[in-house]
Amino acid sequence: MQQGQTTSKRPEDRSTEFVAVEGGKESASAGTLLVTAYLVIWALLLGFLWVGWRRTQHLAARLDSLEKALDRHDSAKS
Repeated sequence: MQQGQTTSKRPEDRSTEFVAVEGGKESASAGTLLVTAYLVIWALLLGFLWVGWRRTQHLAARLDSLEKALDRHDSAKS
């Protein structure tokens, strides 16, 4: 703010135009943010698929053991 200017509290006196800020520096470029976002999404997706695969393997092993137990029970009954 320049010396001698006062701030106006009336809404009509405020600027309605876009004024670009000059001299500011970006902390990260848009490209870097986009690549980071894609990497995070892919990591989450692969993690989700890995957890699902592990659970499926665990359930398949448990189902196999239950089928074997049922077969042993049926053969002992006969």
